[in-house]
Amino acid sequence: MKKTTMRSSTGEERTVTVGVRRRSRLFTLGLMAGLAGLASTMAYVSGERPAPAASTVAVVEEAPVRDTEAEALVAAASLNQPVEVLAYRSEYRDVFAQPDGTLVANDHARPVRVLQGDTWAPADATLVQRTDGTIAPAAALIDVRFSGGGTTPLAAMDRDDRSMALQWPYSLPTPVLNGDQAVYPEVFPDVDLVVNATIEGFSHVIVLKTPEAANLPELQELELGVSATGLTIQETEDGGVSALDPATSNPVFEADAPLMWDSGDPQGARTAGSDPADDRDHTWGPSDSATVAPIDLSLANGTLTLTPDAAMLADPDTTWPVYLDPVWQSTSKSSWAMVDSGYPSEEYWKFDGKRHERIGLCPESCNSSKVKRVLYTISTPYSGKTILSAEFRVTMQHAWNSTARAASLYLMPKGISASTNWGNQPGGTNWDSGANLLETRSPSSVQSSCTSTNQNAAWNAKEAVQLAATNKWSSVTLGLKATNETNYQHSKRFCDNALLSVHYNRAPLIPNQADLSQSPGGLCVSGTPPYVDTPPRLSAVLRDPDHSSAAAEPVKGEFRVTWTPTGGTLQTRSYTTGLKSSGSRFDYTVPADIPQNVVISWEVRASDNTAWGPWSSDGTRNPCEFVYDRTSPSAPDVDSAQFLPLDAADNGTPDAHQCLTDDDWRGSIGVYSSFTFDSAATDVVEYRYGFNTNPSPTNVVRPATAGGPVTVQWLPDKDGPRSVNVLAVDRAGRSSSIASCTFRVGKRPPTAQWSLSEVAGDRSADDAFGGHDATVGDGVTLGVAGPGGASDTAARLDGTPNGYLTTTGNVLTDTSQSFAVTAWVKVTDTSRRQVAVSQDGSGETGFSLGVENGSWVFRIPVNDVVSLGEWKVTVPGATTGWTHLAAYYDGIQRTMSLRVGDSTPVTAKRGSATKSRGALQLGRRVTKHGYTDHWAGELADVSVFDRLIQSDEVTGLRKTAPRRVAYWQLNTEAGLVSPEYGGGAGLSLGAGTSLFRHPVTAMLGGGHLALNGQPTSYAGTTANADTAGSFTIAARARLNSSCVGAPMTALSLKGAHNSAVVVRCNAEGRWELAVQDSDAVAAEPTVRDTGVAPKTTGKGDHLAVVYNGYTREILLYLNGQVIDAIDLITPFQATGGLQLGRAFVDDAYRENLSGAIDDVRIYDGVADQTLIQRINLATKEQPGL
Repeated sequence: MKKTTMRSSTGEERTVTVGVRRRSRLFTLGLMAGLAGLASTMAYVSGERPAPAASTVAVVEEAPVRDTEAEALVAAASLNQPVEVLAYRSEYRDVFAQPDGTLVANDHARPVRVLQGDTWAPADATLVQRTDGTIAPAAALIDVRFSGGGTTPLAAMDRDDRSMALQWPYSLPTPVLNGDQAVYPEVFPDVDLVVNATIEGFSHVIVLKTPEAANLPELQELELGVSATGLTIQETEDGGVSALDPATSNPVFEADAPLMWDSGDPQGARTAGSDPADDRDHTWGPSDSATVAPIDLSLANGTLTLTPDAAMLADPDTTWPVYLDPVWQSTSKSSWAMVDSGYPSEEYWKFDGKRHERIGLCPESCNSSKVKRVLYTISTPYSGKTILSAEFRVTMQHAWNSTARAASLYLMPKGISASTNWGNQPGGTNWDSGANLLETRSPSSVQSSCTSTNQNAAWNAKEAVQLAATNKWSSVTLGLKATNETNYQHSKRFCDNALLSVHYNRAPLIPNQADLSQSPGGLCVSGTPPYVDTPPRLSAVLRDPDHSSAAAEPVKGEFRVTWTPTGGTLQTRSYTTGLKSSGSRFDYTVPADIPQNVVISWEVRASDNTAWGPWSSDGTRNPCEFVYDRTSPSAPDVDSAQFLPLDAADNGTPDAHQCLTDDDWRGSIGVYSSFTFDSAATDVVEYRYGFNTNPSPTNVVRPATAGGPVTVQWLPDKDGPRSVNVLAVDRAGRSSSIASCTFRVGKRPPTAQWSLSEVAGDRSADDAFGGHDATVGDGVTLGVAGPGGASDTAARLDGTPNGYLTTTGNVLTDTSQSFAVTAWVKVTDTSRRQVAVSQDGSGETGFSLGVENGSWVFRIPVNDVVSLGEWKVTVPGATTGWTHLAAYYDGIQRTMSLRVGDSTPVTAKRGSATKSRGALQLGRRVTKHGYTDHWAGELADVSVFDRLIQSDEVTGLRKTAPRRVAYWQLNTEAGLVSPEYGGGAGLSLGAGTSLFRHPVTAMLGGGHLALNGQPTSYAGTTANADTAGSFTIAARARLNSSCVGAPMTALSLKGAHNSAVVVRCNAEGRWELAVQDSDAVAAEPTVRDTGVAPKTTGKGDHLAVVYNGYTREILLYLNGQVIDAIDLITPFQATGGLQLGRAFVDDAYRENLSGAIDDVRIYDGVADQTLIQRINLATKEQPGL
């Protein structure tokens, strides 16, 4: 693996882990969080940063480009020039691999490209004529078309099966096209109709060229027809119109309250330092010198009625032409507005189409315009997070004086909308009613244009964002004003490209009840508290969600102990620990002054030195309890040389039952260890114990003599924090307190592991752990299809003496001790004796694993030099298809076992022990005459362990190779069933579900699933992901509208009562991963909120859930990058099939999706990042993967 630096377009850097594909790297998973969205408003920052530098947009389809990050990094180094990563390209983003191994990401606030069918095209609002006679932008983010003349709708916008149309009441002339503008001349005498197209919407402006035109009866109340399919059209409170998604009541398209304005200064003169916006085409919005008035709008019975302001039209000071302008656009996550004291009742939502607006007092030639201010609403998906730093950034486009003059940033007490104006602006007209001053700065540099990357002015906004995080606000509204509003020399113009750059931290997690214990006393219990004879040591394992293999996160704990003595008041003791690594055990010994025979409660919480997480008893949980009674029998002493090496020092002392432990990872799953129980009492006749449970009457050991010690053998089956809990029972049947010892069990990785995923021509096969790379013989071909099919790779051996792979030294140092070997194998002839894996001895192999006479065979010789026979395990039924073999030898029990696939292992005794110390061989075995039994077939994913492996590990290893089991293209359907690509189980569509088909606007392949958010709108299949092993699920999803207040599920795995895995857009409007380890009603899932809002335009988001049953880690990929992870979790085994567009929660289907889903895949096994990035390519279907 390789550490690299990812640099955003603004110059900030972060370190990430980049690696070449190795399926066998099961123990070195790094986490790289990727941010994606409709309009990115966050940049990577670390502490104080300078204002961002400008960066250029990648030329569309310019070479060199590579599909994946790994390929782009290799190509960049080879070509010595930047190479674009196609998998990361979106409408708003491009990422380039650099020759030095870094990545440069450009995140754009406005779309720079769009997908048209399977081709990326530069975003281009230039209007062109279609073959059907309509007019449309050359490359826009929404599907909009305008009339080519006649009676066709003036404008029509489509989103799958949903549409909205505006109808001009009369026949239209043929438009004259000029770039992004279409002019319908003389729709009435001296009246033009102008359509202005943008990448995200359009406006239609009625141009009254003369006073006589204003008197036309048709314009006194202009009626436009408005119709919609699958949308609800309604008038908004602020005088605009919205097309709402019926499923969420959130807008899909919206139009602000319409305005009208005149041409402003009749002389058209500009004084030095006057507003540069006066030079703009008046059809795009009013200049500062223009007179502005509202247009009354009403909606009834499918008719939109516009009533111009009669007083303005009759005013002799009105300068002609006059412009009437409603603006329609698709919804976005952010918004902005300007307010003007000279027009206290007028709204300037999104700057009325301008790219920049003024703050401060108006200079000369401003008509009625006076003081202006600008406001921005920006999303803040930081609930539950601690904000380390936050900057508000925006481009200053013009200043009326080159001397630095102050501008102030405020946090506003409420949001803005299309009805916001000077009279109702948040904070009042003086910003003294709840508005909070954040910072005043004096920017002086200017930029002539507004781009997504040239923000040159910044203010500290940490306070605002922290308040948003604390109060769970989904957005904040920030206001910018000239600090001196009485002198126009302080006036400035700012762009619409504001963003928040936020560096944040997530608070530690609530402690797991299973990770809380007390010694004496055992595991955490409530309601039936155990009695203890000494004040116990309290223990808790504390974790932080920001901790990963790539970034260690230290935490500390706070213990709180409480009790209420009889007739007294609540008493409290608290203790704060020092910092230790996340996942460590933290201890606190309760003080000796606690009372006896009173229920004492305790709880604990964690801090990362920035924020405190929740108490262990928060929510529906209870605190842990115990009762202190000095007369109770003493707890026993517990010793283990393997896991408690420090504890031997207290043997024979009164505190012997208090385990002395540390935070080291010790031992390993699959390796035997021993625990010795002893007691200071001389009449103890038995010990009851439990590992990770409290003592059980079924787990009993008895000493040889009363009061003597007794030793038990234990084989750990799971890694992580574990505990042993023991009580002693005397002759009278009295039980002691419970002694509880917590320790950490490691997971020793394979001694060597070869994925055999190298490309053809390589002469060495890498050991994932670096010490045992294998030399490849001339009879081996690398890069062939593996057990997972086209999405996997393997090595092919030709069965000749040259068909082998060999290490230079031994891999197992002693084959007389426990060991294990696993491999995927495929052989051409099952009758001939052939060896897949062996290790050389002096004259015989230490072991061999292979095939003979139609059976799989695991062999160990009786001795090492001269063959006196062999011990073996045979499993009949060998086939020529891919098969997973797991062979292991138990050196304590002296048994050898062979497991084929998921069958029950076959076990036999081994009567003698031999050692081999030679090289490991793939594809042959050694004899005293040389090598023989050459393998003819394929091998993949070979792992060798110097310990036993557990059943769950074998299952995990067997199922890590990705193999596609289902793929639904969603291009066709018959009888409400969309076929699976390979002929498997189809996707059954609900009665309210349809397939949307269009060669350009469909997501991929000309079709996708269209869902309307109703209970009958969904898709499901009987095909299941392998939740008992490893699995990958991938799909592309696009929402019709925001899900704020209306959570919607993209995909889920159904169980009997719940869903094992859910990927949803949560009620806060962000993608979320939820995993259940229990199928019980009301079970609490483990949830990760990604903080990223789903896209509602373009090709949407690519989602992939990858679960590794071997490491027990589940990853959520968003648009080709890992965005969140949950480790040490096992989803319950769900057999109810994959569900699209809904989740099964507490015995009912819920959270139906309003949106589109496409390109759905299920793999058995673990898809790596390279495969995920390949299927993330948004330009085409890829049935071969």
